[in-house]
Amino acid sequence: MSYKLEKPYTQSQRVDFIVDYNHQQGLEIVETDNALYALLANEKMENGVPVVNPNYEAELAQQRQADFEKAFFETSLGWIRRKVTMRDGSRRDFLSDLLLQIKAGLELGQTVEIITYSLPDFTQELTPAYILTLQTKKNATTEFIQECLTQTVTDFCGG
Repeated sequence: MSYKLEKPYTQSQRVDFIVDYNHQQGLEIVETDNALYALLANEKMENGVPVVNPNYEAELAQQRQADFEKAFFETSLGWIRRKVTMRDGSRRDFLSDLLLQIKAGLELGQTVEIITYSLPDFTQELTPAYILTLQTKKNATTEFIQECLTQTVTDFCGG
């Protein structure tokens, strides 16, 4: 249930309320004619009153899917993380930093193993531990390289 600070309140009470509930707890603050509210994640304002959002779980799943599809792209081998962490802990962009090396390795006849991901269940929280369970190592293919090159063009041109 949301938190409420009824009017009249002092400027100091208003600031303390916002600091406590928004800055420290991350809750959305909404001001009405009668009060200041701090809404829980599953709440929304309706006719000046906080109510439980009946679509909260579906909206949360949609947001998780959108976040996932921003951080990963799909190929025939599975989903590929756009920003990867190397063994030494450094971060690289898969398409701009690694794709040409993977392509060169294939052209030299080497087996190049990459980490792919299965599509998650978006009704679950996408924690790092959960994402890790979706990993599979697969060998890069020429079809995969072509898909990655196409993704690069799509990212650049938007088409």
